[in-house]
Amino acid sequence: MEEEQRETQADMQEEEREEEEEDVIEIQSEEEEEENIHRSHDVPVLPNLALEAIERLRENPPLDEDSLCDDFQPTRKKRKQNQKKDMSMSDENEGQTCSICFEGWSNSGNHRIASLRCGHLFGYICIEKWLKGQGERCPQCNAKAKKGDIRIIYTKSISAIDTTERDRALMELEEEKLARIAAQKSEGQALIQYQLAKAECERVKEELRACKQQLEQYRGRGIVSEPALTNTPEACQGIFQPYKVIPISSTGGARVLGLQDSSMLVVSRPSSNSLFPGFGLTKISLLDDMRSREFVRIHDKCIRDVQFSPQGGNQLVLTTGLDKTLQLTSLQSNIVVQKYSLPAPGWSCCWDTDESNYFMCGLANGSLYQYDLRRTDSYLSEIKSTTSSSSSVPITALTYVPFSRSSSLSCSGILAGTLDGGLFWEKPSASESYKLHPFSYLSGNCTSISFEPVTRHCMASFRPSKRLPASRHIVCQLKNTPLTEPISCQVVHSFNGGTTNRVLSRSLLFQRPGTVGQLLVAYGNESLNKTCLCDVGSAAAIQNLSTDREPCLDIVSITHPNERDALLALLTEHKLHLYQWT
Repeated sequence: MEEEQRETQADMQEEEREEEEEDVIEIQSEEEEEENIHRSHDVPVLPNLALEAIERLRENPPLDEDSLCDDFQPTRKKRKQNQKKDMSMSDENEGQTCSICFEGWSNSGNHRIASLRCGHLFGYICIEKWLKGQGERCPQCNAKAKKGDIRIIYTKSISAIDTTERDRALMELEEEKLARIAAQKSEGQALIQYQLAKAECERVKEELRACKQQLEQYRGRGIVSEPALTNTPEACQGIFQPYKVIPISSTGGARVLGLQDSSMLVVSRPSSNSLFPGFGLTKISLLDDMRSREFVRIHDKCIRDVQFSPQGGNQLVLTTGLDKTLQLTSLQSNIVVQKYSLPAPGWSCCWDTDESNYFMCGLANGSLYQYDLRRTDSYLSEIKSTTSSSSSVPITALTYVPFSRSSSLSCSGILAGTLDGGLFWEKPSASESYKLHPFSYLSGNCTSISFEPVTRHCMASFRPSKRLPASRHIVCQLKNTPLTEPISCQVVHSFNGGTTNRVLSRSLLFQRPGTVGQLLVAYGNESLNKTCLCDVGSAAAIQNLSTDREPCLDIVSITHPNERDALLALLTEHKLHLYQWT
């Protein structure tokens, strides 16, 4: 029995051995097949250690992909990073290598960095040989070059920043700014045209209404006189009290005032910004206790005159100055909408209040031009003077006298002051030209002309002379009838001022607040550095207004329905002094 058991065990061991040998043979055959496959696909055979590692990974897989060996499973992110790194390395190499030999240049020796006039960079020895053998051309842009154009660049390294997008954005921004300015200017011009058309319609309606009234009244050609000057004790009550002082310019240079419908006051002054020099207007709102102020630059040199358009709501202002320009500015958008070049510095300007499309400008050479808003390239006509003496002296002041049917002056025209005297140009009909009427009594260096539209009186101010050592302020009334010519100038009263008038200050003729027909005169006295206030009816001095020991340059009366809110504005080079009627 024991022998049989032993034989059985020996047979089983033999069978196991045979099975193991068959397994080994199968494994070897499989390995040979794998080697043949790898050889056919040119794939290297993994070593036994690698096979064992793969078997371990199959038996014990990792928890995440990041724990895999980088040699066996690189991620897409790493591939992209490697690609970017290779691209950046190639870009850096291109910026640091010669485009002829593709070798890095140096900062010394024969292969030091050099450039041509076109700006391309090469190694010095390479570009020198190139220009000798390949012709006198740049190898990159084919521009003409020669050996003398080679310039050695002394630098340790070169790196270029790509600013293409930034430059493109800046260019688009500049184009957008120009387009915005053009759109604002076009909008301002369209608004002006609309307001002009509206004003023309209102004027036609007013004329039609007046004609209907005349037809109903059937008064013929009788003339109703203007309100007479009064001189009653009740009319002589009230004075101006100091109200407010507004700083205008710390360096001086303020010159003229302008007023629009008792709602806005403008003051000409130089710009306080050294980056944008020039002259402009400071806007002062009268609706918020003068707290709102804004500066608008307009001219390159000093502004000599400021006049608002007779159309109340458009905030269109006319300015002229020593920079030989006449400009129209919209204070709603703070943009110059029209600009006219002048042959000489402009000294004065005014609007035609009967036809608001027209305005005039007086020059330093004695010329007087008429302009039309609808013509933007040049003046409409030149109003010529028939006197030889007035054709070459500056026109210091201009004011328009409107037409009135109930007036002792049966025509309209332009009242002007020159350094040779006072003049009046009668407005013609459509087929005629302006007719000049010189006033022999108003002779001398006229510095200011003021017109009061209700009583239709005017005042001319004159500088002192050798014959008349004191400044004169003459109040007069223009008269004529359809049968009498020329137009006469009837003097009402003459006031004497100081013995000096160097700054060509302006005076003012205005109605006493709260009255009709009671006129006051305000003029600067440089000898006293004060502003004198006189009553025309009684020819008496009322009071002297202080301006902090500075000469008064310009005066504006700010009327208001409420008598207590009537103001008188006095301008000096540095400040604006306001006085309130009490």
